[in-house]
This record gives sequence, structure tokens and C-alpha cells, in this order.
Amino acid sequence: MADATLQNELLARIRNLEDLLHKQVGSQTGDPLSPQTSPSATTGSVGESDSALGLGVPDLRSSSLPSCVGTLQTFAAGYVRYQPLVSQWNAPALSSSSTGNNTSLPDTSSEVPEDDDDLQIPLARNATSREELLTILPPGRYCDALKDVYFRVFSPLFHILHDLTFEAEYQQFCHDPNSVSISWVALLFTILGIAVTALDDDDPLLSDLGREKTVSRNVKALSSRYRSAALRCLAADGVTSRHSINSLQSLVLINYARVQRGLSTWTLLGFTHHVAISMGCHIDPERFALGAIEREERRRAWTGLTMLYTQQNHSFGIIDPRMLSQDVKPPLDINDVDLLAASTEPTTGPTQMTYLLLEARLTKIAGMIREALFNFPVRFSLAQIENEILAVRETCDKRYHLENGTLEPLTTHRANLNILYSDIHQLFLLLLRPSLCRYLQGEITPETCAARAKCVTSAKASLAIYQSLYDTPEFAPYKWYNGGTGSFHAFHAAIVLSIILLYPDSQYEFTEIKDLLWRTLDVFAALSNRSNFCSKAVPVLRNIIDMACARSQQTLLAMDVSSVSGMVSPGGSSTPGSAPAPAATPYLQSYPSPAVEYVCEELFLLLHPQNWMNATCVPWDGWELLAQEQQKHVLRSGLG
Repeated sequence: MADATLQNELLARIRNLEDLLHKQVGSQTGDPLSPQTSPSATTGSVGESDSALGLGVPDLRSSSLPSCVGTLQTFAAGYVRYQPLVSQWNAPALSSSSTGNNTSLPDTSSEVPEDDDDLQIPLARNATSREELLTILPPGRYCDALKDVYFRVFSPLFHILHDLTFEAEYQQFCHDPNSVSISWVALLFTILGIAVTALDDDDPLLSDLGREKTVSRNVKALSSRYRSAALRCLAADGVTSRHSINSLQSLVLINYARVQRGLSTWTLLGFTHHVAISMGCHIDPERFALGAIEREERRRAWTGLTMLYTQQNHSFGIIDPRMLSQDVKPPLDINDVDLLAASTEPTTGPTQMTYLLLEARLTKIAGMIREALFNFPVRFSLAQIENEILAVRETCDKRYHLENGTLEPLTTHRANLNILYSDIHQLFLLLLRPSLCRYLQGEITPETCAARAKCVTSAKASLAIYQSLYDTPEFAPYKWYNGGTGSFHAFHAAIVLSIILLYPDSQYEFTEIKDLLWRTLDVFAALSNRSNFCSKAVPVLRNIIDMACARSQQTLLAMDVSSVSGMVSPGGSSTPGSAPAPAATPYLQSYPSPAVEYVCEELFLLLHPQNWMNATCVPWDGWELLAQEQQKHVLRSGLG
């Protein structure tokens, strides 16, 4: 009898599977849906690739959507769970017509799984009450101030929330703290923890809220306190088995905050990824019966998560395209207020989403660079990737400048554009590294000379951005960036220019680069009180600049001697950074040829692209030994 029952059950499952396959085949062979007009399609190509290299996420808004997806179960308490079709085969009561839609369930405790007895964030179940968690919040006026800082500085850079929705919920919370979910309180704590990092050194909020003796310790203590409180809220909410959009947003933002602080994120990021999947965020929300705001919140959270995930993959030396191969459409390039009003008017200037969409494209390009440098066979040539970077830069120029050529007046947009340009120059320095190293090894060709010139240009521009973000008063709230990712980009650029300084092509280039490097060193020193990265970089940078200046004097002296003796080709280009003109005679040009025996192996190991994928990859050992070796070389040459 038991065997017959089992056989009938298996036959029923097979029939269900056949039905699903028939539906899938029908959806793939049927007529596609007619293209739909969306704001992102009328406001430029921020979220789309400008080439056919497969860089961008395919535009799925005009493609057919197979119905073979699971359902979203929405609990009355606000929790959301994605249920795949496989888990529905034993649920005959679930009609096939509900596939692709939401299934609302009554709010009964039996329907919320209680399988989280021993695993919570932070990895131990706690019985913290709502009242205890709320007591950790700062006074209301401080919450107001920090919230405003977050939405003025950070939200335009990592826009995964719908600001108007959060503001309405915040006002409701101020009126009645018990009116919001505990996961929303976690989101509030996360926002506070991020916002304190943007406070100026003399901001009274730091001294009022913190008790540490230094600014850096106050910022560290406060941001850690609020992030920890956010995790405690999520633990109290049972986040390992119960999820809402607020809990996912909190987790994504906590990971973002930890990345900006240079903290480990890999484990928590993996957990966040699985929370997103358990909510069905890996499937485009258009397949579910959701409102416009909820659809965009899901897309924004997924986009932010995939960016962080990809960046961490790069730092661990992993090339994993699976996160980018999902069918989730990019968020709309639209302002929150227009989304609320369902506006379809084209936008000429940047929106609240423009930066995140452009940053997502740059993250994908970084993955292409990593694949081109470290994988074989190579799918993309360096020239193709360079064109992708140039396409993003062109989009930046178009979106952040008005028709009359003036920059968008908002400080946030100017800061965002500077950060985008800094990222672009960082990618150029990575992409051109092989050609630059060949130049340093004595391979003097039009290609390597052009790479040298481009590296000099990008490195100078990167340091100019770094200096501007530090010197300009209106950019003071971005000191957290300049002390973190900005300092990493500047350090990379400074190292490249220091190596270039070993072989300057003229006295003018030597003086220009030397002065620029010393000014940059002053900025690193000034930011050392708040940045561990800067405090590590200062002695390294000072030593290598000293070494490069001493060595370059020898190079310039040799250039003067060879110039007097007529060794330099008259037809060579005299313009710094220009490519040599082709000639029928053997190739000669004005760049000094590096002495191969001088460019030591340790230097090339330190310049390896893997060391410059992000700030956590930077090698801090070896620079002192390198400087000592170069000093010995100078002394042996009789210039010491």
C-alpha cells in the first residue's frame, strides 16, 4: 500500500514537471511583449552598455518574461519570502494561476518559521527588547541631524532607499516609536552609523555623542556602536529566517559602511546575498505583482549588493560572473519624486540614481580588466576595454553638465562627478599597467610610450581630484571618502608618478611631478588623524619620492650629456607624453630608455595589478627595501 502511494506521488510530480516544461517552452516560443517605454530609455544610456561587448545587463524591459517563476509570500507582519516552484509541487492547493504573483498569508505565528534557535546575527540568539534597543538611539535632535547628513552626502552615492518613503516612516516613528518594525529601526541605526563618518572634526555632534579623546576614535566608536545596534535589531527580528525589504536594506548598507571603513565584509556579504535570494531579489520584480516603489527598492538593493559582491571578488582574486548573470533589470534612472508620480519626462541632468548606475558600469569594467589581465583566453582586448571606459566618461560629461557647459550646481553632483572621474583614472592605471611595465623594462615602442603618456595624464588627474576634495570647503563632508577610497586612488597614482619620476622626459616634467607629489604627501599627512590608510601611506610615499628624486637627477644628467653629444634623434618628439612619429630609420624618440638592470624585480612585484584592485590589496611591505636598493644604486653611480 505504501509503495502504491509513493508511486502515485511520483507520477503526480512528473505530470507537474511536464506541465511546467510545456509552459516554459510556450513562453519562449510565443510572441514577445511589445517594447515598453521607461524613463531610463529616454534619459540616456547610464544603465546600459554603449557597445556590444556584453558589459551591461541586457535591457529586459522589452523582452518576454517567462511565467516559470515562483511566488512571493508576504506575511501581514511585513516579512517576505520567495518560494520556488519546486517547493510548491507538494502544495496542490496552490493554483497554477498564482505563479508569478504574490501570495498573502494570514499573520499567525505558526506560519513564521521558528528554526532560528541557535543562529542569529551576531551569531547568538538574544532576548533584547524593543525598549532596550531604542534607548541606544541618540536624542531626537541628533537623529534628525545625522539623518539629514546621510541623505545629503551618502544617499546620492549609494542610492538604494526611496528617500521619500523613509522620510515619511521617520516622521511616523518620531510620533510613535512603536509604529515601525524592528527591522526599520535597524535601518535607522545603520543610517546613523554611516552618517557620523561624514561629520567634520570640530562638529559638536562628535563631542556630544562620543567620549573618546580623538576624532578618529570618536568616529570609529560611534559608527561601530550604531552598526552593532542595527545587527542586534536584526537579530531580535529573527533575520536568519524572517526578512523584509528594510532588513535587506540594512544589511546592504552595513556592508557598504564596512567597506568604506576598510573592514572585513566577506562573511556578512555572503549572508546578505542569501537573504536577498530568499526574498526573490535575484528575479526581476516585474514578474511579481508589486508596486513601482517596491520594485525599484528591490532592484536598487540588488544592484548595490552585486556591486559590493563583485568588488570583494576582485580583492580575493575571484572572477565570478554569476552575480551579474541574473535577469534583474537595472534600476530606473529617475528621481524618487518622479517615481512616486510615475513621471516619464526625460531628464537632461543627473538624477538621484545616475551615480549608482554609472558606478555599476565601472564595477563591471573593473571585472573585465581583471579578466583581461589574469585570465586566458582573453575575451576582451585592452583597446575594447579602454573604449568602454571612455564611453562611461563621455556619459559622465553629458549627464553632469548642462547644455551651456556649466557643471550641475548641486554640491552633491559635483562631488559625485569627481569621485566617478577618480574611479575612471584608477581603471586606466590598471588597464595600462602591462604596457607601462614593458616600457620600464626597456621596450620602447609607440604603444608603450603612449601608455606612459596616458598613465601620467591619469595619475596627475587623480591627484588633482584628491587635492580638490581636500582643499574645497564644500567637499568637507566627503573627508571620509578622501581618507579611504580617495586616498587609495591617490596613493596608486602617486606610486605610478614616482616610478615615472625615475625616468623623466624633461626637466619640466621632473619639476612638475616632484612638486605635485610633495603637495599630495601633505594631504596624506593631514588626513592621517582620521585615516589608517593615510598613516600607513605617508612614510612609504615619502621614502619612494625621495628615492625617485635622487635617481631622476642621474637620468636628467645622462640626458643632458647625450643631448650635447647628439645622441637624441632630431626627429624625436619633444612634447611630453606625445607618441613618436613613424620614420623609415630605426625607431628613436625622446623618452629616456630605462636601464633594464636598474628596474629590479621587486619593483614589478609591487606594481602587479592584483595589488591595486582595492585598498585591502595594497602591499605595505617591500617599499623600504626597494628604497634602500635604489639608494645603493645612486651611491654606486657616484651621485650620493
